[in-house]
Amino acid sequence: MQHEATDAKSPKNAEGLTRAALLGLCGGILLGGLFLLGVGLKTRLSPADCTDLSETECSFKREADLEMSRMQVIVGSGLLALGAAVVVLIRSKARPASS
Repeated sequence: MQHEATDAKSPKNAEGLTRAALLGLCGGILLGGLFLLGVGLKTRLSPADCTDLSETECSFKREADLEMSRMQVIVGSGLLALGAAVVVLIRSKARPASS
């Protein structure tokens, strides 16, 4: 006696699984981009802590923090844009074309 089971690998289920995986990945990309953008802005707007540092070391630390925050803001913005673009592409493919 054989049991009839639903086919777990049907095209509709595979498509839904792929869509869910892509949306989860996009959520992670969006959160990572938001975090990098926030950290970059916080680093850029807050002054460097120069206690126990000489003036030369302090200026070097300020320059390094400024460059690092600039890179974090750029990469965070890029990740946000990439995640948003993929979400829009996934959602547009999910909707049937209405005539």
